[in-house]
Amino acid sequence: GGNAGIWRILEVLERNGARATIDVNGLAVQKWPDAVKALHDAGNEIAGHGTTNDIHMTDLTPDEQRREIREVNRIVKDVIGEQPVGWVSPGGHHTRETLGILADEGYTWCGDQCDDDLPYVVEVDGKRMVIVPKHWFFNDWRAWNGGASSGEMAFQQFKDGFDFVLEEAMRGKPGRIDALVHAELGGRPYMANAFEKMIRYMRAHDDVVWFPTRDEIADYVLKNTNYVEPYSPTG
Repeated sequence: GGNAGIWRILEVLERNGARATIDVNGLAVQKWPDAVKALHDAGNEIAGHGTTNDIHMTDLTPDEQRREIREVNRIVKDVIGEQPVGWVSPGGHHTRETLGILADEGYTWCGDQCDDDLPYVVEVDGKRMVIVPKHWFFNDWRAWNGGASSGEMAFQQFKDGFDFVLEEAMRGKPGRIDALVHAELGGRPYMANAFEKMIRYMRAHDDVVWFPTRDEIADYVLKNTNYVEPYSPTG
């Protein structure tokens, strides 16, 4: 992933004039700083993803969560000169306190929640935060399946979903779709090929499709949302 796959993904993005939001954990940043810096220099967003994927926010006290977030901020800032403003917890696991801590620590968006199609704004501890919901639509971890799935199948599934969401949008219902690839999976040739086809297919609709990073989504939603409900997680 860090040795080869991420560089292939970066090349795919650059070939197609695309930028992405890259979720990085602190350990990966420390092990492959050159790749993280290259991604940032190319205009991609670097988002926090914990110090390692083995540490879940649901196993931590609020103070421990704050230390975890601050450690990620420190590691990323040491490499790219700025802290992340977006966060996706390892496994998406979060607690009632996670969002408020993120808001305190300078974050504008969180991608843990799976409860809607479109981004929305919540107010937590007097601060406004954007939720960029996790779609779990195309994820190369599921497509991988031990190598049993083909890149062509992955692309076709994405295309079917994109076409459906686009048709809804043309009828007046705003839509959003994304594709998630991991450097160690989506960076392999057979899945990187499918990922590039997905990008090219979307870029063919540039006249009606916005292709932002998630921090750009958060900035737009914050500027264009007035009243928001207080954050009140359930479950």
